[in-house]
Amino acid sequence: MPTLLGVPFLGRRRETASEPPTSRENIRDAAGPQASPNAQAPNNFSSEFTGSMFPSRRAEILSAHQRSTASQEPLHTPASPTKAKSPDSVAQRTTAFQHRRPWRRLLYIPQDFPDDYVDDTFLMELQKNANVRMYNYSTVVMQTTVVTQHISSIVVFIAVFINLYRGALTGNLLLWCSTVITVIGIISWDLLCLTLRTPVQRIIRLGMIKGAVLFALLLFGLSPILRTLTEDTSSDTIWAMTVIFFFVNLAFHDYSTGNLTNIRFPGSVSLNAAVLASVLLASQLDSNLSVFAFLTFALKWFALFPIFRRYLKRISAAASMVTTVVLALVATAMFMYISRAIAMLHVFSTLFITFGCPLWLIWVQRYKNEIHGPWDEARPIVHHYYH
Repeated sequence: MPTLLGVPFLGRRRETASEPPTSRENIRDAAGPQASPNAQAPNNFSSEFTGSMFPSRRAEILSAHQRSTASQEPLHTPASPTKAKSPDSVAQRTTAFQHRRPWRRLLYIPQDFPDDYVDDTFLMELQKNANVRMYNYSTVVMQTTVVTQHISSIVVFIAVFINLYRGALTGNLLLWCSTVITVIGIISWDLLCLTLRTPVQRIIRLGMIKGAVLFALLLFGLSPILRTLTEDTSSDTIWAMTVIFFFVNLAFHDYSTGNLTNIRFPGSVSLNAAVLASVLLASQLDSNLSVFAFLTFALKWFALFPIFRRYLKRISAAASMVTTVVLALVATAMFMYISRAIAMLHVFSTLFITFGCPLWLIWVQRYKNEIHGPWDEARPIVHHYYH
């Protein structure tokens, strides 16, 4: 027997192997319901087995449980999940944001916001079509009369030159007619401006008359030179340059009604272009008297007559409309004997500008989309103080 040979552990192993199954159940009952290895972690397992368990059996159960737990552990430990932000840090940031200084639309002061930051009220100041002007058809038609008057005056001037060039009109008759028209214009000026006349305006009118007289005398002395100015230039070049200068005159003419006493830019460009065109046309005439009469008529027609038309429109819109109709009829009648095609073109262009263009403007106005907002440049307000 092994016990008799002095090997006590062999006897214990036999006794353990020969124990009935009920003894293991008694040990599990003595350990309590928490003795199951799946209920607690291995670190707390040894503390559960106390009481009536003998040392050898307790050691074997502990070693077997440790081996089973080690075999069930995964090979790789999963990565720890990302730590969520603590509510305290979020609250601190919110508090810090609330304690910021209020945002101001100024770039030259240091602020706690980036340079491209805008607040919620940025688009509240958006304005669409704030400066859009709604036009009335009759008002626009009345405003187009200044354009048709100037076009008709250019057509009349060209018709006068053609008649003078062909010999249907003499220089003496043109000089007398232009003088009579100038006197009638001055008398009409006085009658229309009777309620608005002041000494200052009378002085300005007298100064204009003196300047016109001096310029006429100068033209009379320079007429022989101007008649032979373009002898070496071909007629085609002169006609082409004349057309270009008249288009410049039409484009840069002062169509406003506020300038009543002097000629300013761009009206000065228009007047210079008309004078150059008149000089080119006068160089194609035969006699010095015709050159002088034609240039005198050009001076009155392009320098004085536009001022009279602007003043007439400012005083009475009905009188301005009558002047427009008279000029259009005179231009059409004078060109009817020269070229019917040009006469009909003038009629259709006058009707289109007077009645068609206002309709076009009002129709296009609905598609206008003008945006204003805080991104626009600042406009300084200048205060004028008069002492």
